Amino acid sequence: MRHFINYNGEILPEEQPLFTAKNRAFRYGDSLFESVRMINGELKFLEYHVERLQEGMKRLYFSNHKVFTAEFLNDQVHQLAKSNKIFDQARVRISVFREGGGLYTPEINTGTFVIEMQKLEEPAYEINKKGVIIDLYDDVRKNFNPLSGLKTGNSLPYILAAVYKQQKGLDDVILLNDEGYLVEGISSNLFLVKNGEFYTPALTEGCVAGVMRRVILAMGLHTGLKFHELKIRPEALRDADEIFLTNAAQGIRWVVGYQEKRFFNNYSKMLTDMLNRFSI
Repeated sequence: MRHFINYNGEILPEEQPLFTAKNRAFRYGDSLFESVRMINGELKFLEYHVERLQEGMKRLYFSNHKVFTAEFLNDQVHQLAKSNKIFDQARVRISVFREGGGLYTPEINTGTFVIEMQKLEEPAYEINKKGVIIDLYDDVRKNFNPLSGLKTGNSLPYILAAVYKQQKGLDDVILLNDEGYLVEGISSNLFLVKNGEFYTPALTEGCVAGVMRRVILAMGLHTGLKFHELKIRPEALRDADEIFLTNAAQGIRWVVGYQEKRFFNNYSKMLTDMLNRFSI
C-alpha cells in the first residue's frame, strides 16, 4: 500500500525526494520536531505540542510561528490521514525547518514543514509488558540552555547514547549534566517514586520540556499526588521504589532494572489508567 507525507500542505508519496544538499535541517540541524499520538482520530494533548512548537520557533527566530496553530496542524494531519487511510491510531511526526539557503546566516527565516505518520494498533496508552533495563550514559553530557527544553534537529547526544545503549544490550540510558545530576532518557523524561511521592529532574537540569511530562505533572495537580521537580543525583536510582519513563508517543514505560536493582510497576500502571481518562 502506498504511503504519503504532507510537505508544506502538499500530499506527496513518501519516497519522493524533497530537498537538495542546501537544506538547512540537513546542513545545520536548523529544525524542530514534535511527535504526537493519535488515538481514535484525536491528536492527544495537541495544545501542549503547539505551545512548545511555537515557543521553539520563536526562539529560533522563525518569522511565521503564529501560523502553526492547533487548528492548522490538526487540519494538515487529517488531510494526510485521509490519503493514508489512517483514521484511528497513529504516531505523527511534525518537522519544521528553516527555508532557504545560506551559511550559518540564513537567507530567510520562514519555517516550512513535513508531516509523517505511522499506523499503530493500540487503541489507548498501554503499559509495557516487559520492563525496561536502564543504566547511566556519561560520555556526552547535556546541560541547561535556552534550547535544551526543545526537540531540535541537533540530536547527536541522543544518537550517541542510543548507540551506547545498543552496544551494552540495554533498553535505555539516562543522560547526565555537567554537575552530575540526572537529566532524561534517550527520548523520554524520567520519573522516580519514593514513599508514594514522585520526583523528576527540573527543566533547569537540561531536560526536554516533554509534553507527557507536563501531562503527568498536571494529573498530579488534579489528583493530589505529590510531584517534585528538582536536582536528582544518580544514587537516587538505586534508592527509588519505582522508576518510569514518559513521552507523548508511548505514554509511560516502567523500568524493571537499573544495574542490579529491580523494581515493580504499581504506580506506572495506576498512572497509565489515569492517563487514558485524562484530558486538558
